[in-house]
Amino acid sequence: MSGDALCVGVCMIDWDAGVCLGCGRTAEEINGVPVAAPSAAEIPQPQPSAVNAPLPPNVADALGEGSD
Repeated sequence: MSGDALCVGVCMIDWDAGVCLGCGRTAEEINGVPVAAPSAAEIPQPQPSAVNAPLPPNVADALGEGSD
């Protein structure tokens, strides 16, 4: 993971799990120790049903359906 783009300003390392509670990065990633980029198989892909899911009625009423 690169840079501080993932930082959410909550820097608390859970030393038992080894990750920051804010961004989920390890201390090595936060401190800039180079880590290998995840392979394409490790990157989660969005589910088609979630991408094309209609808005809940209360949200659609408040905001409109939007456009494609």
